[in-house]
Amino acid sequence: MDNVALIVFFAIIGMAVFYSLVAYFLIRMISKKAFNRNLDGFQITQIIILMAIVFIVIQSIRYQSWNMAFPALGLLIPLLSLNVSMRRRRESNKVD
Repeated sequence: MDNVALIVFFAIIGMAVFYSLVAYFLIRMISKKAFNRNLDGFQITQIIILMAIVFIVIQSIRYQSWNMAFPALGLLIPLLSLNVSMRRRRESNKVD
């Protein structure tokens, strides 16, 4: 039984890593082709995390699991404020 749980755990982790890599390269390709903008790794990681949190919130609302929805919404606030502060830092570096 322990071996089966370990195999399932590594399969789930592997699946998450695989889909994260696919999302990483798709977001990079779409930003280059459609928007003519190069995103760095930090920005792409922020987009992936934002999409994951939004997905968790939507699923939580769908299944009326408020114990998961409220903490996920609480994670959105620091993520968005981090995005704003990084944008301000980039703009201040461009001016100098």
